[in-house]
Amino acid sequence: MSSVDAPVAGTASDLLLLRPWLEEQPFFLLSSASAAGACDCSYRGREMHGVPEPLLHVMDAGSLVIPDYRGNNLFNSIGNLLEHDRIALLFVDFAQQCTVMIQGRAEVAVRQADRGPAWQTIFPTAPRAIFIQVSRVQTAPVADLPHLEWVAD
Repeated sequence: MSSVDAPVAGTASDLLLLRPWLEEQPFFLLSSASAAGACDCSYRGREMHGVPEPLLHVMDAGSLVIPDYRGNNLFNSIGNLLEHDRIALLFVDFAQQCTVMIQGRAEVAVRQADRGPAWQTIFPTAPRAIFIQVSRVQTAPVADLPHLEWVAD
């Protein structure tokens, strides 16, 4: 799945070290919870309409930004993050048998309104972006993950 070497378990302390690996991943799982504790987990993959856009952008050693595209119009993740800013992202590398979990605090930015034009250049079709201040990065090997192979149509 990835041509970039997976991070070694337990050594990731800086997003810049993980940047090439993270930015090459095809998907991640986003988890959030409402203020009342109702949890949500959603799949996030690359936007593939027209020119593929990046999955995420590592901004510096402690922050990253992810696009938020139109989905099922339920706004579970966004609604949760507006109430309770804690977020976790789980990346699974099936080929290299490892996971990376990133935890932090999120801020939702809306097109033309928040955080300036920089994110809109990176994700031109995203109506919103989620900025994450990372508090924890945890890597782990996972034995016996099934092999996942992308097959072209």
